[in-house]
Amino acid sequence: MKKLSLTLAVFGLMLALVSPAAAASTGQVGVGDVFVCKDMASVSVFGTSIYATNRVRVRVFVRNSQGEYTLHARASSEDFGSGDFSLGLLVDYRAKTVADGTDIRIDAQLQRKSGGGFANLGDSVSTYTQVTDQYCRDRCAMTLSSADKIPASGVLTLRTHFGSWFRPEGRTYGTLSVNAGAVLRATFIGLPCGVTARVWYYPATGKDRTPRLLPAQYWPADFGVDSATGEVVYVTSFARGLPATRPLESDDPYAPK
Repeated sequence: MKKLSLTLAVFGLMLALVSPAAAASTGQVGVGDVFVCKDMASVSVFGTSIYATNRVRVRVFVRNSQGEYTLHARASSEDFGSGDFSLGLLVDYRAKTVADGTDIRIDAQLQRKSGGGFANLGDSVSTYTQVTDQYCRDRCAMTLSSADKIPASGVLTLRTHFGSWFRPEGRTYGTLSVNAGAVLRATFIGLPCGVTARVWYYPATGKDRTPRLLPAQYWPADFGVDSATGEVVYVTSFARGLPATRPLESDDPYAPK
């Protein structure tokens, strides 16, 4: 799998991230979109937790000739804090590749820090798919995180860029609903490599609902979705958001009405 990397979620070849599910009493996890290749699987997960230190474990099971699903590979996310999350994991099995068309089961389990290790939090969830290597070629990913909390609930869009720097335009590769008070943790997977991507924030409440361009630590360089591993980490700050210029595109569904 050439450039598909460890990180999250857009429908079809460019899938939109799935919004977090309704919160359980302590925590909950769901599986969004997956790209399963001969040598790696990229899995987006979402959910919520009330605990201070959490992680998600993803396991890949392969169906054998007897129709049984046997464990083939596993991976765990980095630790993250309480609240809603949307992230992605790369499960690497290059040492033991899987044939195209093989039936696959993906299991995701939310875990919380407990003593010197991690304990399962709630039930695991599963999704079934097949190895489809053609969809993994020349695909990259972008991970988003913020240094501060989201000031108001709204929507983020990940777009290519053309024209004015400060106007949200271009092809939309994914959208993500965000909640006030949360810290941004999200990943888009299945992006075409070699494109320029920018993140726009559309607050849905408050007096000023002007869309804002969220600059990354690479500012003012272009934010290309391309690297040796296919992953770009886009660390931003809502406080540093730059107001959009007018006029906005007439068919922008997220623009304030």
